[in-house]
Amino acid sequence: MRTTLRTAAALVGATLLFAAAPLHAIEPEMLPVGSPAPGFESVDTEGKAFTLAEAIKEKPVLLVFWSLFCGTCREELPILEQEKSRFEDKVQLVTVNLDEAPRAKTVKSFAKQQGFTFRMLLNKTEGRDYQVEQAYKVKATPAIYLVNRDGTIAYGHYGALNPEELAEVIAKAR
Repeated sequence: MRTTLRTAAALVGATLLFAAAPLHAIEPEMLPVGSPAPGFESVDTEGKAFTLAEAIKEKPVLLVFWSLFCGTCREELPILEQEKSRFEDKVQLVTVNLDEAPRAKTVKSFAKQQGFTFRMLLNKTEGRDYQVEQAYKVKATPAIYLVNRDGTIAYGHYGALNPEELAEVIAKAR
């Protein structure tokens, strides 16, 4: 009987200890800072071609991966639009929508309705969906990368950024 009580007490104690321990979400892996950014070609919601290699010749590119079904993304995009005038002389804001290509009209309508003026790419390249997402190892949204003019990753982050954090990220642009 004593052994059973000790075993039960140990199990209850272990359960309470485990339940009281903070549980930290495991953040998905991002491409490492300093590594080469995967080059890609895609099209935007207007059907215009985009090539990362050409874009970074002008300025560093802030890539924001998002989805229509991501509430955090839908909250962050208006903030990016609002803050864009503060940093557009330093970086280009380019978003990559991760929804299926057939949703392109919906994405375009959403952007127009919201008054977004930044470039919205579709998650496809070489006629195949999901190629950009896979190249950048995007496992959650929003996902943000800063690609410097030399083609390297300067920053990577999962989750939304507030205006202060965004300013810190833009300061890393080279």
